[in-house]
Parts: sequence; C-alpha cells; structure tokens
Amino acid sequence: MPYIETPKGIKLYYETFGQGRPIVFIHPPLTGHVIFKYQEKLDKSFQVVLYDLRGHGRSGYLPSQSQEHVFPDHLGDLKALIDGLKLENPVVAGYSAGGQLALSYALAYTERVGGLVLSGGYPTIDSLLLAWEYQIGRMLIRAKKKNVLSSILANSHKVTEADKKMLYTYAMKSNDKAVLDLYISGKRFNEVERLPRLNRLPALILYGTRDRFISRHKKYFEPLSRTKIVFIDRASHQILTHQHEIFNQALTRFLNENL
Repeated sequence: MPYIETPKGIKLYYETFGQGRPIVFIHPPLTGHVIFKYQEKLDKSFQVVLYDLRGHGRSGYLPSQSQEHVFPDHLGDLKALIDGLKLENPVVAGYSAGGQLALSYALAYTERVGGLVLSGGYPTIDSLLLAWEYQIGRMLIRAKKKNVLSSILANSHKVTEADKKMLYTYAMKSNDKAVLDLYISGKRFNEVERLPRLNRLPALILYGTRDRFISRHKKYFEPLSRTKIVFIDRASHQILTHQHEIFNQALTRFLNENL
C-alpha cells in the first residue's frame, strides 16, 4: 500500500489515479478518502490524488500539542504529501469541513497551488444549524458513539448499499481524538479576512440548491474576482456522491476553462 511519511514520522495513506493536472481531494472528519469514490472517474482528464488525514482510515496518527496546532499540523501533512509526490501546482479540492483545510492550504501556499475547489465550503461558520452539526459531532465522539455518527454519515452519502457498508466500515477506523480535534478546531475556523488572497487563484465553489444553511456562506466568496459559484439544482450537501456526474462535469469544465 502506498504511503508518504511526513517529517514528523506520520505515514499518510494515499491513492492516485490517472495523469495530468493533479487534484488533491481532502475529506471531512471521520469519512476518509473513500468519500471520493465517484471522483476517481476524473482520472480520464486529471491525476486524482486521494489520501487519509492523520488519524483516519489507513493513515498513522500523532496528536497535536494543542488545539492551536491541529490545523497547522494537518497543513504540514498535506504539504508533505504534495512535496513527496512532486505535484506541481495542484488543485486542492475540499468537501464540507475538509474544505477548511483546502482553503487554508490555498491561502498559505497561494503561489504553489493551481486552483481551489470547495464543495459545500465556508470560510467561517455563519449558521446556527451548521454550528449545531459541529456540536452534535463533538457530543457523539465524546460519548463514545462514533458508530452512530458513522452510520449517519454513511446513510446520508450512500448511492448504493455497498457504499453504505464501505463508508461506515472506513469511518469506524478513525481515531476518536483525531476526529474530535478537527470538530473543535473547525468550529473556531475563520479565514474571512484572508479571502482576498484568492483573487490570485481560480476557485470553484459548489452548493446544492437544497443546502441552504451551507449555501448562505456564498456571500463571503461573491466579491472574489476569480471565484465562480455554482449551484446544483435539487441537490443537498452530498453533491459529490448523489450528483457525482454533475459534480465531476462542473469541476472538469471549470478547470479546463481556467487552468
């Protein structure tokens, strides 16, 4: 199995598909790289890179020294992966809370990133329902109910029953503290002031028309000159699985037109 070892000695599991412009997909807490099963089909036009965050799936784990170090540590892991695979000007693509890491990386390494893609992305939590989702996640992990949270995520993202089993099984591999740290740090996340830096990059933000408590965050991205916001009709938050063909087409079109 392929691994990249970070400078801190963490082995990150990854998979690559296809050739061309690299797209590194970043998953939200608990799910693991398998959430991007249907994005593997992008390998006909791009090099698709999937990996497990530290403490998730098949990747190793080293706890951060404090909550202030959680995001910097994950960004260091991502940089180690990109450097280790010698990816030139990759597109970083984050889904849901994974978009926090993608956005942070694009802002920190703007000159070394080719573009940014966020599905259900937000630069800060500006919704009571979204804040409540983070709270529920923390409560379930602290109560040792990871199985409940894993089941909710698997059911909400499945296209087939096989997907449901795969997503649940993989989510259960995650380290409880690794997941909890991301929920806690993610709740405090705020990159609004640095967003103008994205004017240097082509960025695509996708939302579902039925995902109103997430899509309300579009207001933060609207002023950016090189950012395109796309709404997928009759879609909820789980675009990349439930509407994966439309998602893949929108991403392919945007990258072909802007890179």
